[in-house]
Amino acid sequence: MTGKTIVYLPNWLGDMVMATPFLHALRACTYDDVWAVGKSSAIHLYNGLNLFDRFISIDDKGLLATLERVGGLKKINFKRAIAMPHSFRSAFFFYNLRIKERIGYARNKRGFMLTLKMQEEDAVPESTVEHYLKIIDALGGSRSLNAPLLLVTDDEEEKFDEKFIDISKPYSVFITGAQYGSSKCWPHEHFSELANKIIEKYGMKIYLLPGKDEEGTARKIVEGIHKKDFVEVKSMNVRDLKVCLSRASFVVSNDTGPRHISTALSVPTIVLLGPMDDRYTDYPSACTYKISKDLACRPCNKKACSTEHECLAGIRPDEVLKIIGGIIEKKP
Repeated sequence: MTGKTIVYLPNWLGDMVMATPFLHALRACTYDDVWAVGKSSAIHLYNGLNLFDRFISIDDKGLLATLERVGGLKKINFKRAIAMPHSFRSAFFFYNLRIKERIGYARNKRGFMLTLKMQEEDAVPESTVEHYLKIIDALGGSRSLNAPLLLVTDDEEEKFDEKFIDISKPYSVFITGAQYGSSKCWPHEHFSELANKIIEKYGMKIYLLPGKDEEGTARKIVEGIHKKDFVEVKSMNVRDLKVCLSRASFVVSNDTGPRHISTALSVPTIVLLGPMDDRYTDYPSACTYKISKDLACRPCNKKACSTEHECLAGIRPDEVLKIIGGIIEKKP
């Protein structure tokens, strides 16, 4: 007879993607039914992977909404709970369900709510993929993947084609925003210059895919592009974003969530690395092309730059174009 394991999924899009090696390993090492709690967007991101038996969406961050969800689950006899985020809220959720085995990293003063406290070394930055996989090690399971993996389903393809009848290959994608803050954003003038060079050299259509509250930045980039019929701003949900990225010839992205989606779909992705310590997002990937500048102030991990933002401003469009040329030459 199987039991039930419930997992509280990461909150940030990039972390959701980097959680997939752990989720694959969890699925493989247990006969339990696996339930998941997370943002409603997560179910679209993980679609096709068969990682969960049940999914419970929880988008409202309020305490009342959390307690309501807890109340609805108290009749379920869960054997084990895994709090993947470091948030107090995720541990509190499982603590109130009185699940016997509660696993997670003991950050943010939540250790008293966990029965198995994961240990970590604060002195050495650790890959998020590795950080999650250590939970599998603690559970006695085996690792199966060491890098993120996503799939696009036939149903997702069909819905995308019905909705975006104007999008056809070949095209490239720019991810021009970053929910973390302005410090992660390549200057819009550089994006415009790169677009002009791509259009001039390859005659390729470019789609700018802004996230929430990022459309203004995308519009500024369009203003600096000479042949505007070659560029278009598209707003997409996670499901459509996944399909669009999967079909791109290449992606140029700030260091933000969608870059992990495109690499997990094996799409050549050029990542413009700014203030963050990229050891946190490091994993094996033959299709990730990182560009960064070796500066004394980097990494600072700040949300906004108080100086000249040289870590990103110093990355020139011609550097990116050279990598794009190599990617296009490799295409069959």
